[in-house]
Amino acid sequence: MDIPLDYYKIFCITAKEGSMTNAAEKLYITQPAVSMAIKTLEEKLGGKLFNRVPKGIILTSEGQVLYEYLSKGMNYFSQAEENYIKMLNLQKGEIKIGASDTICRYHLLEYLERFNIEYSDINIKVINRMSDRTNEMLQKGEIDIGFVNLPINTENNTKSDTKITECFELHDIVVGGSQYEQLSKKPIDLKALENHPLMLLEKGSSSRRFLENYAKLSDTKLMPLIELGSVDLQIRFARINLGLTIVAREYFDGMIDNVNLFEIPLNKPFPPRKIGMIISKNITLSHSANAFIDLFSQS
Repeated sequence: MDIPLDYYKIFCITAKEGSMTNAAEKLYITQPAVSMAIKTLEEKLGGKLFNRVPKGIILTSEGQVLYEYLSKGMNYFSQAEENYIKMLNLQKGEIKIGASDTICRYHLLEYLERFNIEYSDINIKVINRMSDRTNEMLQKGEIDIGFVNLPINTENNTKSDTKITECFELHDIVVGGSQYEQLSKKPIDLKALENHPLMLLEKGSSSRRFLENYAKLSDTKLMPLIELGSVDLQIRFARINLGLTIVAREYFDGMIDNVNLFEIPLNKPFPPRKIGMIISKNITLSHSANAFIDLFSQS
């Protein structure tokens, strides 16, 4: 019937107040404007909505039915506006962050904690995936922000789709347990790793791909005897002498004690690699996501 929503709002306020004058005060409009809106609504609907009584107006039977339904709808509209404003004011919301277990543990925990303290009404959802999968989820809009090992795999998208911010630098080193103490005495060639049992992250991880690509430049094949799903397991397995492993120095946090764990120096060290924050250029971020980026960037 092409009835403006404002007419229904005026009708509901008038029914609730029981007076056109009071409704006008509530709505900050004139009483004739309220009267005209009600008259127009009655004409469009084809029946009376109010009866006049000595103390004001009351709903007709038909008007009562209309009010019962419309008042619920108006409550939904009101709640929608209220929640929307809360989200704009960072009093409500959700952010979805994609990152691997390793990146979460060693790089993001402090920022997630600080954000949760400062914006306690915003839900934080962290989805643990490897970097390539995190990038795919970002492009599909399944997460707001991703933290990945760089460079990202652009097989399913182009770099122009993604804004990349470099955040952390990592330096990969070779590590072994007490059984490999002699190897720690002087630098070795990367190719020498082919003569020892090797433990790496499982195939398909961006970290593994980075190491393998670099090794190819030295005509070296990194053929792990054991493939693991986490950096923590790499370190634990190295401590019990199951083989040599390659892990970023930043993840050892003082554990290389030259008793249980030793760094095996290389003649030509691995080049540094980086962890980056990625967001999609094609998707508008929520205020909650922007607040997290601001907090992270300021730190």
